[in-house]
Amino acid sequence: MVKEKNNYQLYQYEEKFWNKNLSVCGIDEVGRGCLAGPIVTCAAIIHKNQYHPKLADSKKLTKKTMLEVYEWLTSNCTYSIGINSSRIIDQKNIYQTTKLTMKQALMHLQKPGVQTPSIILIDAMLIDMSNTLYENIKQVSLIKGESKSASIAAASVIAKVTRDTILQRLDTSFPSYNLKQHKGYGTKQHQESILSGQPSILHRNTYLKNLLSKE
Repeated sequence: MVKEKNNYQLYQYEEKFWNKNLSVCGIDEVGRGCLAGPIVTCAAIIHKNQYHPKLADSKKLTKKTMLEVYEWLTSNCTYSIGINSSRIIDQKNIYQTTKLTMKQALMHLQKPGVQTPSIILIDAMLIDMSNTLYENIKQVSLIKGESKSASIAAASVIAKVTRDTILQRLDTSFPSYNLKQHKGYGTKQHQESILSGQPSILHRNTYLKNLLSKE
């Protein structure tokens, strides 16, 4: 797809390496602040010289546009997913679980025919890749990376659609929480449903202490 000026700056890191016939991997997470459901991460490598004019941070896209970009990404990038449950988040804390889940996504990229990236761009974080294939690959932590790198933006979109799909499916087993509507975020409706009943196995107990103390 032809590049358009409206997101030209988003590809500055990618073009620098594409011009040297090297690849860039972007990593992002979704669900870090949710009261319920898993944290989902994605490691994404956009294929060389592939552009989508609507690619952006998933938080800035409408649902329709996000799905359009997601469909394009599934054919124009190599990606892998990392997922960890609320139980792991409660055990390790969200910061450590985020790093673990990002590492899992990156390790899942080790597939036949996939070029090892020359740089790894991560949204506001660095991860320990000691004793792995990626140990000596440079990592760059970018604050608000989804707005600065196409690869991180791609990872944010794929992770978001993946997690939303998971929550929509979980909604059928936990209908009283209306997960398909708020995707586990702490909306007023979600908080009220927790207080009127009790937390489920999907909920992060460490996130609910302040809420439950109000009872």
